[in-house]
Amino acid sequence: MSYSTEINQLVSEGSKLYASKDYELASEKYGKACEEYSNEHEGEEDGDLLFLYGKALYQNGVSKSEVLGGVRGANGQDGDEEKQDGEGEEDAEGEDKFQFYDAEPIEGEIEGEGAEPAEGEKNGETSADGTTEDGSEDEQDQEGDEEGQEPGDLEMAWMILDATRAVFEKQIESATKPTQSPPYISNETALIEDEYVKLLKKLSETYDILGEVSLEMENFPQSAQDLNKSLDLRLELYPSDSPLVSESHYKLALALEFCVEDEGDDAGESRKKAAQHIKSAIKSTEARNKKETDETKRKDNEQMIGELKEKYQDLIKDPNEQLQQDQLDIMKGILGSDAAGANAGQAIINNLTSIVKKKGAEGSSSSSKSATTTSAPKVVNDLSGLVKKRKQNSDPNASKKARK
Repeated sequence: MSYSTEINQLVSEGSKLYASKDYELASEKYGKACEEYSNEHEGEEDGDLLFLYGKALYQNGVSKSEVLGGVRGANGQDGDEEKQDGEGEEDAEGEDKFQFYDAEPIEGEIEGEGAEPAEGEKNGETSADGTTEDGSEDEQDQEGDEEGQEPGDLEMAWMILDATRAVFEKQIESATKPTQSPPYISNETALIEDEYVKLLKKLSETYDILGEVSLEMENFPQSAQDLNKSLDLRLELYPSDSPLVSESHYKLALALEFCVEDEGDDAGESRKKAAQHIKSAIKSTEARNKKETDETKRKDNEQMIGELKEKYQDLIKDPNEQLQQDQLDIMKGILGSDAAGANAGQAIINNLTSIVKKKGAEGSSSSSKSATTTSAPKVVNDLSGLVKKRKQNSDPNASKKARK
């Protein structure tokens, strides 16, 4: 789509700033380009411009965030790459209409925030601690505070990209689907002429970054939902051995791994799904590597396959076994055990068992026998109970002496 001279200038400046990793100024340029386009087209929005804006906001948010950092794809590339101007962006209409957040506040919403209420405006007087006479909090002040808070870069990025998604989906509805069967694109560098395929590609990229934004904000269920949609679209667009398909499987696995199970669900169901997607990423990369002729790329693929296989083994491992191993490692550090390898756990158990026997000498022989034959977590629990019991029976003077 052709833009006015002013919009082209803003996009050019934004692209240069983005390339130099000045994401904050880049997002300002892209935001102004979106605003100018909306003014020129009677409130309509352009998906490509919105995508650039949302992508820059996301990168700016990631650069400021210390939560997860940038998500890296299975191909070792940053989860978000600078794409050519106008590629992969969208806009919203109808209920999802995009609006700018630098507009003037609506009269009566923010003005007067924090001012003292006039006499008779409330049923009860507000005390110094912010509560009314009947002890309830001043809800009106709280609502005013919330209205005064602007969304951060990541929240804004998600809203902009979600608006972009809505625009592309609406455009796809009116586009003519090609007669050929999927996959529509033979490789990532192939020239795309079909309008439907172009929109499908842009939509897949939008869902991909939406998933990354939610991943950065630790909204893992939403991230998994968007990344799953991106994977479905990429499987429609590209062969199964495409690097983008491998990457989508990896990212989706990452989101699923951290999804919290709802009560009633099978334990570890999301973890199992994550393992399957890692397995699919391995198959995709192995199939691609069989056709690879560049020796450097082959070595990179082999290294990536090795890392994915390690990740798969971690995911299929019983979390309870891992927890027990972590507990043993902690106790090993506490006891200073020199045991290593497979004998480390048993050495700790023996050490704990001897302690339980010594400190529980006044107990019955049967309890001592039980401590000897029990598993490591049970031994730790027995020892914990014994310590609690001794604290209750000890006299204050003895306790003082022990601390000296």
